[in-house]
Amino acid sequence: MALLATLQDANVLPPEGTPEANRVIQIVIQFQGLFMKSSDPVVREFFDRALALKYADRAGELGTNFRQGGWSSEVVEAVCERYATSSDQEHARLAGAFLSVNMRPADFELLGELYVKARASFSQQGQDIHHIFAEHRRSMPGGKRFDRKERRDGDQGLYSHQS
Repeated sequence: MALLATLQDANVLPPEGTPEANRVIQIVIQFQGLFMKSSDPVVREFFDRALALKYADRAGELGTNFRQGGWSSEVVEAVCERYATSSDQEHARLAGAFLSVNMRPADFELLGELYVKARASFSQQGQDIHHIFAEHRRSMPGGKRFDRKERRDGDQGLYSHQS
């Protein structure tokens, strides 16, 4: 997965083959599945609100692309930032949904921490996590349908070439 490859490039993952590394793999997969497939209104509202707060007019497009193709760096960033700034009450509401996929709030917090560390690591090297993630995504099976394009306003995003 592109997210794991990006985290690995940033040297923020535990050593491969360790229980900690296996746990991170499980976290990435389980949370992607939860946000992609859940019909739980608490999960849907949290996810949609996270994208709307971070990306406003692009939220719908990012959500659709995520449901079709999985994590993008923009989606990971939006949901992790939203969770980090959410109230304890919202965390408690989401905890039940997390349990439905055998995850805990601490697992989602770990995903957020790893993403923040990776972004900081790339930034210190003068690199952009979104570009690195997109390169990994393009190099993976099925990833060719997504590509980075630059809008006239200079905003870069992940866009699908399929209708």
